[in-house]
Amino acid sequence: MAAEKKLLEEQLENLRRKLIDAGVKVLSGNWGGKGGIARYKGQWFVVMDRHLPPNLKLRLLQRMCQYLTIDEEQNSETRGDRNGGAPTGNPD
Repeated sequence: MAAEKKLLEEQLENLRRKLIDAGVKVLSGNWGGKGGIARYKGQWFVVMDRHLPPNLKLRLLQRMCQYLTIDEEQNSETRGDRNGGAPTGNPD
């Protein structure tokens, strides 16, 4: 159990680092138990309540990485937003 928790925390930190490197602001704090993805004045934000379960944090960060298509090797953003909207189920 402890090994699984450690692995999950490492995954969270790796995804957070990739998003930050791609120019996404990742905010964590007391947000009333909520989290989400937003775009404000051309800047992407991922907001996560610090009390969210780790699996929900992971899903939120993974979804943003999928939307931006973060290149694993170059760790750079290879896709931008075309329509100014939030990520949806189908980014195209």
